[in-house]
Amino acid sequence: MKMKKLSLTALSIAVGVAMGGMSSVTNAAAPSLSDADFEKAKTLYFQRCAGCHGVLRKGATGKNLEPKATLELGQERLEKIITYGTEGGMNNFDDIFSKEEISLVSTYIQMEPPVPPEMSLQMMKDRTKGHIKPEDYPSKPMHGRNWKNFFVVIERDAGKVAIIDGDKHEIVAHLDSGYAVHVIKATEHHAKEHPVGGVEAGRFWYSIGRDGKMMKIDLFQTPDKMLVAETQIAYDA
Repeated sequence: MKMKKLSLTALSIAVGVAMGGMSSVTNAAAPSLSDADFEKAKTLYFQRCAGCHGVLRKGATGKNLEPKATLELGQERLEKIITYGTEGGMNNFDDIFSKEEISLVSTYIQMEPPVPPEMSLQMMKDRTKGHIKPEDYPSKPMHGRNWKNFFVVIERDAGKVAIIDGDKHEIVAHLDSGYAVHVIKATEHHAKEHPVGGVEAGRFWYSIGRDGKMMKIDLFQTPDKMLVAETQIAYDA
């Protein structure tokens, strides 16, 4: 009986040591980055990945990239996916990222995503600018061009929106937009801005950038006044 107790004690110690060793190996193998590399990877992810996968990596048009999913794939597999893309529609990044950057991003997405800070209502108000008061909006175009044939074009990487005259094939205005604008739309069927008969349909346009910056464009204005209002409602949208 005494021998059995000793054996059980020895076994318990052995299991404890083994488990402790496994824990050490697991901790040692946990993905990690230096502060500088983490910030670099976070920026790369925000610029190139967050648009599809989300800043918190919960997934959108792209898959969920939280650690519970990425740790199973592992570093080598993730690097291959980022390098060559997928059959599901993700493009390859070997012509955009360096090998070092691919490695950094692969490690970064195996770590817990940093939570972006919330923007307070007061900060939103402080960042709201009305360049032209609504009561001062003109009742007719002020530039002598056919505004109904204007093209409103997103220049994503330049951080601008271009207004192009479709009749004269000329750039009418370049407006500073938010970072990586992904939505720009004209107001439709708005009783206040579209009188009976739809005289002003397509006059006002709204855009929002990835950085949460929104702007309102009035195609009746002269080029220097087409940006009539802007605000920022978040750090990421």
